[in-house]
Amino acid sequence: MLPLAVYEELRGQRAHAVDDATGSLRAEGLTPSTIAAELAERYARGDLTAAQLEAMLLAYHRAA
Repeated sequence: MLPLAVYEELRGQRAHAVDDATGSLRAEGLTPSTIAAELAERYARGDLTAAQLEAMLLAYHRAA
């Protein structure tokens, strides 16, 4: 179990990474898909690992 302070720091880093990625897309004139935004939010909250997010997003787009 992580101490609360460590968890909050990691959560903040994840949220920052999601914001950076979203900002990068928008700078290119793009927007994330609804599913990508939802999965990114789950990642930022700590519900998913980066590997899980990637696998779920790839599976979604391959099935489409």
